Amino acid sequence: MRLWRTLRHLRPAQVIHRLWYRARLPYFRTALASTRLGEETAAPVLALPSAPGNEANGRLILTGRVRLVGLEGPATGWTEPGLPLLWRFTLHYFEWLADLRVLGDEGREPARALVAHWLARFERFDPVAWHPYPLSLRLVSWLAHAEFLCQGAEAGFAEAFHRSLHRQARHLERVWERDVGGNHLIKNLKAAIAAAVCLPGHRAGLARALEVLEHEIGRQVLPDGCHYERSPSYHFQVLGDLEDLAALVPEPPAILAGAIGRMRPAAAFFVMAPGLLAQFNDGTADGPAASPEGPVPAALPAAGYWRLEAGAARLLVDCGPCCPDDLPAHAHADTLSFELFDGDHPLVVNCGTYAYQDAQWRNRFRGTAFHSTLSVDEGDSAEVYGGFRLGRRPERFRVECAGGRFSGEFDGWSRLGLTHGRTLSLGEGGLEGTDEVTASRPGSSHTLTVRFHLHPSVTARREGDEIALVTAGGARWRFAAPGLTLSLAESRYSPRFHEMQPTLCIRLDLPFSGEKAVLPWRFYRP
Repeated sequence: MRLWRTLRHLRPAQVIHRLWYRARLPYFRTALASTRLGEETAAPVLALPSAPGNEANGRLILTGRVRLVGLEGPATGWTEPGLPLLWRFTLHYFEWLADLRVLGDEGREPARALVAHWLARFERFDPVAWHPYPLSLRLVSWLAHAEFLCQGAEAGFAEAFHRSLHRQARHLERVWERDVGGNHLIKNLKAAIAAAVCLPGHRAGLARALEVLEHEIGRQVLPDGCHYERSPSYHFQVLGDLEDLAALVPEPPAILAGAIGRMRPAAAFFVMAPGLLAQFNDGTADGPAASPEGPVPAALPAAGYWRLEAGAARLLVDCGPCCPDDLPAHAHADTLSFELFDGDHPLVVNCGTYAYQDAQWRNRFRGTAFHSTLSVDEGDSAEVYGGFRLGRRPERFRVECAGGRFSGEFDGWSRLGLTHGRTLSLGEGGLEGTDEVTASRPGSSHTLTVRFHLHPSVTARREGDEIALVTAGGARWRFAAPGLTLSLAESRYSPRFHEMQPTLCIRLDLPFSGEKAVLPWRFYRP
């Protein structure tokens, strides 16, 4: 039944594309499939702009090691069994070529050697190396660094490198991720368009790719400018890809400029402080180094996010769908959770995303208890499972927001006959909140738990019936919840992949078996 609750939301075309891709995997491994990719060796006619590199990681690569998504491994660890799939995918992206390029001539020959090592190992199809997602990012990376790699290279290397570019572009044409969609399909289209513009003989694919791109922009960019996966991190990724495409395509479609214009204010919405994004629905806390310019929207209502500000305090709250129904990969059970900052310093946060391939932690970080909201019987308000799957999910939401006051309600606990509502009022004195749980079937016994996860930089100590808090910026706050059982408990915080920090959470517990439970609380400045 759990699987059915997932599959019933998928579009039939997604299932067809997934089955078609899997059915062709044996064929992709054959010599015939490899031969049909061609033997062209024409050099790119245009080099893509290169992203800035990290010199420290470049110097690490010179030693034969590389650091990716928070983990260090061998620079040729394409199939390293002890490293997660995300790490191996990232190695296959070759985005780390920028880290060698920043070293200049010192990094050129080691970069060529690693590319040559990949060519020798993976010129024939491999399900990881030639998976359409790493393939797309690698194509863009190789086109960006083609001149750096081939300058002064032996003719044999340059021919093999250019041949592989053409072959990978040909393979990408037949494996766009229409089954996944979302940011994956945007990456596929970006690579396909880059190949069509930069590689001789691929121009015919440009019109088709642009047509699909226009369709996907219409699906994926919501009217309020938020990317429909509702992840701040992936919103920035997709925005960056669209901006790159606008600069690359000779005559970009009008819908592309319109989408970028809507997405930029939405991106600013998620920036809580310079360098820090709100953490909802996967990704990392890493954001732009500078504060956004121009007005920041007060809400992204189509996505289901609201933002309150009062003096130095700013709060961002989620009361929208967990994800697009047909793309649950990055969904968290986090409805009515919020993050609270004092100036540039976080106070209350969600716990983040530790890893994608980690049976112990993946769904704990996706679960309700790892977000600053209420849980019932330590369960989840949405049925997260399997790493990237989502079964039962909230479907009805009610929101009112005006004058510094937010009120929201959703049906994520309807299977228990319960409804959760939260009211938040942010003012100069602090944040006042109330959680209400109403029962349609009074008499059942439950335990309500509200958690407020504190950023690791916050110091907290119990003082009588309250909690005294100090942010990294020295701002003093207090937390009070009169009449409720209050405690400080251990928690975890992950600002980026494979980085976990111990922290604390404020916890409220209340037995409940009646018609309505009301849990009032407040964060205030003493």
